[in-house]
Amino acid sequence: MNTKVLVLIIGTNPLPNYIVGSHLKEKYDKFVLIYSDENNEINQYSTVGYAEKLKEHLYIDNKEWTLLNISNISNKKKIEEDLKKEFREKNYIGFDEVHLNYTGGTKTMVVHIYNFLKQKCKENNIKFEGSYLDARDYKLLYDYSEEAISLKDTIKIDIKTLLSIHLYDKDITFEFYDEYSYKQKFADSVDKISQEIQNAIKSNKGEEFIKWLEDPFRKIFKGESGLLKSTVKFKKHIEKLSKDNDLSPIVKFNEKTPQFIWDILNAFPEGKKLNEEQKLWIPEDRISNKDFTTRIKDTVEFLDGKWFEWYVYNEIRDKLLKKGLKEKEHFGISLKAQRENSPNFELDIFLINGYQLVGISLTTSSRQGDCKLKGFEVIHRVRQIGGDESKAILITGLKKEYKDDSNKGTKKLQEDLSFVTGTAKDKIIVFGIDDWADIGDKIFEEVFE
Repeated sequence: MNTKVLVLIIGTNPLPNYIVGSHLKEKYDKFVLIYSDENNEINQYSTVGYAEKLKEHLYIDNKEWTLLNISNISNKKKIEEDLKKEFREKNYIGFDEVHLNYTGGTKTMVVHIYNFLKQKCKENNIKFEGSYLDARDYKLLYDYSEEAISLKDTIKIDIKTLLSIHLYDKDITFEFYDEYSYKQKFADSVDKISQEIQNAIKSNKGEEFIKWLEDPFRKIFKGESGLLKSTVKFKKHIEKLSKDNDLSPIVKFNEKTPQFIWDILNAFPEGKKLNEEQKLWIPEDRISNKDFTTRIKDTVEFLDGKWFEWYVYNEIRDKLLKKGLKEKEHFGISLKAQRENSPNFELDIFLINGYQLVGISLTTSSRQGDCKLKGFEVIHRVRQIGGDESKAILITGLKKEYKDDSNKGTKKLQEDLSFVTGTAKDKIIVFGIDDWADIGDKIFEEVFE
């Protein structure tokens, strides 16, 4: 009996194990998944959950497999004692090869497991092979061979599997084109709304649109809590803002709104418009709170930020489909997921190229500090489930550079985020308002460079 054994060390990022296991599973008869036990005395986290999920998603039930626990990942003696439970002398009978992939696990685990298995294989005249998945070029590197196999375009993973192996199995939700929530809310008008927004951005009116959204739009509709739920409260708010001068948001809305923005506002369905002709719609006293909220809530939410998410998604969707990516599996919008005892996982837009997760975060803000926080957030989130192979893309309202402030702009922000987080320069990309018009092409180029 010539048994070939594949050994995987399971750390807190199970993605490399999934990739290597998927690539090699047909070549091996037995799988040993080495995980760490929970040990509060030494602040050791258990990875058994990841090991069990990997076993499930690698579909190795038809092969021999073992889950092997390590009680203390920092102690050489303990590691060797735990390894001997599985790798006893009699167990080597019939072994033809032992292949250790050491991408996962701590450095201490890797060193001691590697040395132990290499020595035992030597003593028993068994071929020993070691390999490592390089996150920089997505290649599987072998210790005793010049062979380097690129797996990025070979191994594919869908978003639900990626979340599942990271134990995010609760309340996974995301949207896609045909069932996008605002598409349902605005019905047949959504295409017209999208077209008018696209026209504005492609005509380089994005900056003017953002300024209008800041004032008068948000000053009118984003005031005190509950403003959009009460007709009376909203009317009092309007009265307070209604000063007969150029500083009044009401005057700005009625008299200074550019025509391209009226075109956007008029594209909304009749029952969802914020305006009557070219004036702000102010509800009559007889309008109920429910009817008032029904009319303006969805439109306000969309214009407050969701429009940007939808615009960017539309700019990349057809390109991704033509590339062979599947919507709902490899890309989507407004991703949310939960796992036990952890904060929610969220991404504005996600896409997966092979097994590389690309997370896209969006903000129309031109404030450097706000954009930097969004950058930290998206880098952290893509690393959570995508590991070092992942890429973060941040789209902002910043310009590339500012002549009067060398510490502001997308170029400076990208450099800062890369330096502070230790992220490779090609794994964090920051776009600004000057990139909006052809953002689809620029994202596509970054992802499929």
